Amino acid sequence: MASWLPIVVIFFAVALVIGPVMWLKPSSRDRKLAELRQRAASSGFKVQMQPLPASQGQGNAAVYFSQWRNPRRLQTGWGLELQRVEHEMHFDGVWDWRNGREAPEAARSALKELLGMLPADVSAVYANDSGLGVQWRERSGDGGLSKLQEALTSMRPVIEEAIRQSTPRQEEGADQAR
Repeated sequence: MASWLPIVVIFFAVALVIGPVMWLKPSSRDRKLAELRQRAASSGFKVQMQPLPASQGQGNAAVYFSQWRNPRRLQTGWGLELQRVEHEMHFDGVWDWRNGREAPEAARSALKELLGMLPADVSAVYANDSGLGVQWRERSGDGGLSKLQEALTSMRPVIEEAIRQSTPRQEEGADQAR
């Protein structure tokens, strides 16, 4: 028995060293998410982690931002969040405004079109200084990323122009044209 004791001690010492190292190794899901986010970043998207909307419970999800081409004079600071139940008082079925801050009226039809183009695992749409962002749980993988990229690439310019504030000079020219 005494001859086995050093082997058992060495085995436990090795396990104590290797165990935490293996615990820190990223899982295959973590590697896939990192690759997905890297592909999005190389396509020009900015990826940030943000808390989920209150209606979606606890946790964080990635927000994929398509940056504004000309960020001056944009009416930002609004967001649409997925709600638990559908209601006619909401903006579009299960989508409603975050903190009561609504997008300009001119952008609403484009927003409805954007919502129809997004993957099913999207939980929010935000317009802030970073750009037009979509919070996505990333469950739909590569197919979801393709849908997200297509939707943001085609709809961000339309929404950007719809939320642009007109300057007094532009309003003056519109009045004179009438």
